[in-house]
Amino acid sequence: MRIFSRVLPIALVVTFFVSASFASEGIYDKDLVRGFLSLKGDFRSMKSDGVKFINEVTGESYAKNYLDGHVEIGAEYLQLRTWFDIDFMPLTPERGNTEWFSYGVTWMWGYKIFPQNSFFNIIPSVGPGVELQNIRSPDRVLVLNSSEPDKEPDKLQQGKLYSSFGPTLNLELELRLQASQFSVGIYGGYKVVRHDNFNYREINGGTVTDKTLYWPREVNADKAFVGLKISWTMLNNFQKREKELL
Repeated sequence: MRIFSRVLPIALVVTFFVSASFASEGIYDKDLVRGFLSLKGDFRSMKSDGVKFINEVTGESYAKNYLDGHVEIGAEYLQLRTWFDIDFMPLTPERGNTEWFSYGVTWMWGYKIFPQNSFFNIIPSVGPGVELQNIRSPDRVLVLNSSEPDKEPDKLQQGKLYSSFGPTLNLELELRLQASQFSVGIYGGYKVVRHDNFNYREINGGTVTDKTLYWPREVNADKAFVGLKISWTMLNNFQKREKELL
């Protein structure tokens, strides 16, 4: 539904102003805030509608399953956590001369069900974001023979590139084992993704033409996923002072 594309930007703005309001009111102790960094890798399965669209554009038969990588940068205050999840595809699916790949950024909010430093924890989280999807479909490569025998033949690339920013909503659940500043977790979830128009770039030799392709319906590129996460959490200011005293 196109209403999803309209509601999500509003949710992003509300999320930003709510967090800014909390900070300005000083309702938390900044000495207890801990930053963290996580690396993630997961197996994803896209809805058939999203795969069908890719196959319609490329004329190929891409599978709905692929691998995805992530970097998370964020902070936690007691059991509450917030972070930016930057996702990318370490392996680009290719069929013939075509390929597709995506990147995304999600602003996540989560909560540790058990105390902050428990050895085992359950962390549900949710967050809005955006995804950039690219589909490259070269028509052909023309080889132009040079009249000079000592030179390599010239190659003229002709093709099309479709790009689209789509709104997303990410739902995730992590089961975590934590020891001191390091932790490892297994996570899974569902990511809602919608695309409704694509920037269309046609390449003909040295000429590049930009257009917008309005698809007659929103493309449902939702994804279910499961993966592994490794995290490192920094010490807060109190912990640093205690460590210096020791």
